[in-house]
Amino acid sequence: MAGMSLPCGWSLLFLVIFFGLLHAEVVHGAVAPQRLPPTEGRLLRRLAAKLGVSQWDFSATGPCGSGGVECDCSFSNHTVCHVTHIFLKAQNFTGELPPEFADFPYLLQLDLSRSLFHGGVPDQWTRMKLQGLSLMGNRLSGPFPVALTKITTLTNLSIEGNEFHGLIPPQIGHLIHMEKIILSTNEFTGHILDALSLLTNLTDLRVSGNNLSGRLPEFWGKLPKLEKLQIEGSLLEGPIPSSLSELTNLYDLRISDLRGSGSAFPDLSGMQSMKTIVLRNCSISGRIPSYIGALANLKHLDLSFNKLSGEIPASFANMGRVDYIYLTGNSLSGNIPGWLLRRNNIADISVNNFTLGSSGPNQCLQGSINLVESYSPEMSSLNSIQPCLKRNFPCVASNGKYQSSLHINCGDKEVTINGNKYEADMAPKGASELYVSPGSNWAFSSTGNFMDNNINDDNYIAASASKLTMPNSELYAKARLSPLSLTYYGLCMFSGSYTVKLHFAEIVFTNESTYYSLGKRRFNVFIQILLSQGRMVLEDFDIKKSATGAGKSIIKTFQTYVKNHTLEIQFYWAGRGTTGIPERGIYGPLISAISVTPNFQLPLAVEPPQTGSRKKSPLSPISEAFMIGIPIIVIFTALIVGICWIKQWRKSSTHKDLGVLDLQTGSFTLRQIKAATGNFDAANKIGEGGFGSVYKGLLSDGTVIAVKQLSSRSKQGHREFVNEIGMISALQHPNLVKLYGCCTEGNQLLLVYEYMENNCLARALFVEQHRLSLDWAARRNICLGIARGLAYLHEESAIRIVHRDIKASNILLDKDLNAKISDFGLAKLNEDDQTHISTRVAGTIGYMAPEYAMRGYLTDKADIYSFGVVAMEIVSGKSNTNYRPKEDFVYLLDWACVLHERGTLLELVDPDLGSNYSREEAVLMLNVALLCTTAAPTLRPKMSKVVSLLEGNTPLQPLLSDLTLAANSLSSSGLRRNFWQNPSESHSLTAQFSCNNTNESSTVDIDGSLRPLVS
Repeated sequence: MAGMSLPCGWSLLFLVIFFGLLHAEVVHGAVAPQRLPPTEGRLLRRLAAKLGVSQWDFSATGPCGSGGVECDCSFSNHTVCHVTHIFLKAQNFTGELPPEFADFPYLLQLDLSRSLFHGGVPDQWTRMKLQGLSLMGNRLSGPFPVALTKITTLTNLSIEGNEFHGLIPPQIGHLIHMEKIILSTNEFTGHILDALSLLTNLTDLRVSGNNLSGRLPEFWGKLPKLEKLQIEGSLLEGPIPSSLSELTNLYDLRISDLRGSGSAFPDLSGMQSMKTIVLRNCSISGRIPSYIGALANLKHLDLSFNKLSGEIPASFANMGRVDYIYLTGNSLSGNIPGWLLRRNNIADISVNNFTLGSSGPNQCLQGSINLVESYSPEMSSLNSIQPCLKRNFPCVASNGKYQSSLHINCGDKEVTINGNKYEADMAPKGASELYVSPGSNWAFSSTGNFMDNNINDDNYIAASASKLTMPNSELYAKARLSPLSLTYYGLCMFSGSYTVKLHFAEIVFTNESTYYSLGKRRFNVFIQILLSQGRMVLEDFDIKKSATGAGKSIIKTFQTYVKNHTLEIQFYWAGRGTTGIPERGIYGPLISAISVTPNFQLPLAVEPPQTGSRKKSPLSPISEAFMIGIPIIVIFTALIVGICWIKQWRKSSTHKDLGVLDLQTGSFTLRQIKAATGNFDAANKIGEGGFGSVYKGLLSDGTVIAVKQLSSRSKQGHREFVNEIGMISALQHPNLVKLYGCCTEGNQLLLVYEYMENNCLARALFVEQHRLSLDWAARRNICLGIARGLAYLHEESAIRIVHRDIKASNILLDKDLNAKISDFGLAKLNEDDQTHISTRVAGTIGYMAPEYAMRGYLTDKADIYSFGVVAMEIVSGKSNTNYRPKEDFVYLLDWACVLHERGTLLELVDPDLGSNYSREEAVLMLNVALLCTTAAPTLRPKMSKVVSLLEGNTPLQPLLSDLTLAANSLSSSGLRRNFWQNPSESHSLTAQFSCNNTNESSTVDIDGSLRPLVS
């Protein structure tokens, strides 16, 4: 036996060769192409060719383990591999999602995030057995992809940052294994469905940045495993439900910008793992609970812009470990605690109601603590504290100078543009920052950090990566950024009316064919009246969309009035826009430059009020004699003036009314107006309205004007005149008729407008001998122009206005057929009251919203209803009140509802257009018109939403037939009754179409027993 044994050396060599061959066989079997089933190999080659994938290795080693392809080679005793993971992130793929992915039988994870895929989700994907799917950051659109709800194996789904719209379907409840679902930054509408409560394994739910409605649901107790919940900027209503307290595993809670009624502070005491709490702008009232200071793991606390009161809890002294504390924009009171002033981390307690304690502070600290406007109004009289601590940041013009203009190059160095010096603004920080300019003529306050971006040192100044080619590009090369709130203060301004120009250019996102182009920055802008008071001049503002591209400039112009020498402009992120494109983080407000110019002329010498005594100087004999004679001169002058005043008293009532207005219009003499109109020659008369006649005129400089001569038979002509002048002088927009000036000489009450070459829309559409050949492009542009003008009146102007008489004859057309809204004589300022009942209704039958016509209930939704009628007239070329296709139908709107129900809405399109129009755009415009004319005011969209719908930026949900048509039937039936009961009145009101700043409104008196609901 011993002779048969191999020598020890040969045995060792044999073992080495054996195990070496075995290892080579195992490795070869794991990666060799022949071990991947031919069908999967062919699929990969097909996808590589279709998508343009170049990183997959099809050589001898095979694609497994390369270019984002992972395989499981444990099948058939490690001799067969199957593709299980495909990661193709940030590849900028285009086209539609390939259905071929469904043919990989063992595919578990698919990541196609940050590309340019469009369309929907292929139906073939329903047979996949995926566990994880990410389609984040693409251009996918259409309704919620129901196909995904059939992949019941899913545990992780992200469709964030796409353009999906419509309702979240109840089938989502079928995904019972789901642990993480991210639906943020789409256009989803409707409620958060109770079906989500069936996903009891959820640990991460995010629905921020959608267009949802209704209240926050109560089902949170059914999701006990939830660790992360984000519902920011989704248009939902409060209050915050008490069931939230049952989520004891939660460590990241973000809810912001809730609408509706207030809310108590939710009970978070059981959430000991909490790291991030964001409850911003949720109308939370009451005191801050002391247990917040005892949350040992807390790193980020944001309770800003609520209604919190009381003192900062003493337990907060133990929150040195918390990196960020934001309490700005509340009503917190008491003394500012000393521990906070010694804090090294970020804290913002600005804009509150604190009082001055023994420990101060009496000056604004520089660095990480923001105290601007932190003291209550009662502290404003104290001279011992700096102005920046006081409410409204009052002026202290120590140099004896006030300013009437201001120019800031936000984020960049000083430049001179068109003779105006834009001051440098290069302070680098801003998480909790107050910066005052070297000249103390302006300042800014910045709040917020760029969450989730994994960058230790945030950058609050953006720089363009490419060369800009727009005019005055020096203003746009850099810009100041803010993740949450940025407020600029113009200090020591003269009181008066100003024009504010905000310069924007999107320099972070691009126009390139990459996923960087998919970023959406949306924020709100407030001027003079800030977020806490609830009015804004821009909502959901998207720079790139408004400027029609990245790297392009756009200037937004506003009128405002400075009363207390301080101008405030706030830029605020309301949780909207993308937070995952191009990188994870917050893309809040961006501002390139600010210019503020006066709408008034300064006197030759203006000095601020002087305080204290002035040293008396000796007078010369001549001066003394002069001083003695001054009283005599004053008395004599007063006597002459008094006599003249008595003589002119009756003629000056209008001037007295006008004296209270800060008019920003030109003044014309009666001689100028008579010369321009040929002494009001009948040949120059171009219209007749309820207030008087309208004449065409030519000024000496060649300017063509339209002059509205208020009628002396108008009982309230003077009052209406003053009302109209005061409002129009403050409104400037491309789609509003421009007011050049006025004349109040003698008994004349005259308004001078720009002249509209193409008269009015009613004449262009309905008067046979004056009809214009309006092609489809012109009609669409007119409709969009009216919408933009109304959006400005309702939501953007410093003075919010409800027009109350939108109709075709109040829409004027210039030489290029641009629409301009005219006649604000009946407009009523929409002040603090959001709704009111009017006992006197001004409007035109056929255009009035039913709640306004029948009840006198007036909101901006009345204008939206009227706009819907006008939009329908534009498409059809027919008058709403004069077109009766059948005896059963009184109004065009009546007929449109029937056609919509039949599915033949395009029958309304003007036959004069033939086939030369866009069917898609016509259907869109008609559906928008029907949506605007829904009888229930709350169902009508805001005008900014109408603009977005018409521009194609927001998808229009298919109209809910039962709801909309039922509502419209209520409207039609009421109008029909009114028509048959008062046929002569209805016909007489609509028999003629007169234009050019006239007013033909019928005024309906409501029963005197009806009382206003709001005083």
